[in-house]
Amino acid sequence: MISRTVLATLVTAACILPVAIAIVLAVGRLLGAMQDEAGASVLDRVALAIGLLWAIDLVCLLVAQGINSLGPPSGPQARP
Repeated sequence: MISRTVLATLVTAACILPVAIAIVLAVGRLLGAMQDEAGASVLDRVALAIGLLWAIDLVCLLVAQGINSLGPPSGPQARP
């Protein structure tokens, strides 16, 4: 069984990472509009890295939920 803390952390990261991607991309576009191509390029790479972290987080969340669903049922209805 996967602990509730791990699941809560994965869900929180799944909600926060897309917001972080949007903010980093917006700042990168702003830098590009201000003729700072180097800064825009760096932030594009950072946004890509955050996107990869988000994808990994979603896969881990899916696997954790799958492991939890295969475990023994818990709760009052599980007792004879």
